Amino acid sequence: MTADADPPRAASSWRLAQQLGDALPSTADIADTQSLELVAQVRELSDAVVLTDIDPSDRALIASELAGITARLRARQRVDGPLLARRADGMLEHLTNAGSGRLNPHAVQVEFVDLPAAPSPGSEPRSVEVYARCMFSAAHAGSPSRVHGGVVTIVLDEVLGMAATVSGASGMTAELTVRFRAGTPYGVPVDATARLTHHDGRKSYATGELRVDGLVTAEATALFIAERST
Repeated sequence: MTADADPPRAASSWRLAQQLGDALPSTADIADTQSLELVAQVRELSDAVVLTDIDPSDRALIASELAGITARLRARQRVDGPLLARRADGMLEHLTNAGSGRLNPHAVQVEFVDLPAAPSPGSEPRSVEVYARCMFSAAHAGSPSRVHGGVVTIVLDEVLGMAATVSGASGMTAELTVRFRAGTPYGVPVDATARLTHHDGRKSYATGELRVDGLVTAEATALFIAERST
């Protein structure tokens, strides 16, 4: 999508990707080294701002410098909406997704491990378990040394949603129930696991959990509902 083109309207990224068809760019064309480095530095900046204890005068100077950088970034903006791309394996990637988008500095860096390819459109959903790793930072903190529950929920929503997608049962999150078993610390590796449990028509159900050193810190169940065929 170009900066002066209006994107098609759709309820979900999956439907939008269908509408874009061959116009959907490849991930390699968008998630280039320079873009990923920019996002990485903004993440570092956010963490540094949360923990900084420099003098107020220095903060004012840095704020002024950042205002200039922001103006440079706003000099050319794409149209509002998701930044979608197609990976080499054919999977859709939402690069600015708040859950794990690689070009969204607010998103937690969720790395899926050996992610299976989604089945062909129209195939019967299959049982698949997905694995991911992430690490939260001080910018995600809630209580002392622990990740905010809302941020934990975002990651669980993302991982369970991916399990539904690669199972062939992609849909919009209609319900998400999270149980916090223990505090999830930041600054340490966190493992995530999710799987599709069953589906019924347009409804799909998934479960998942986060673990730190083998201890389950949070678990979730989710209901996803696929868009109606047009």
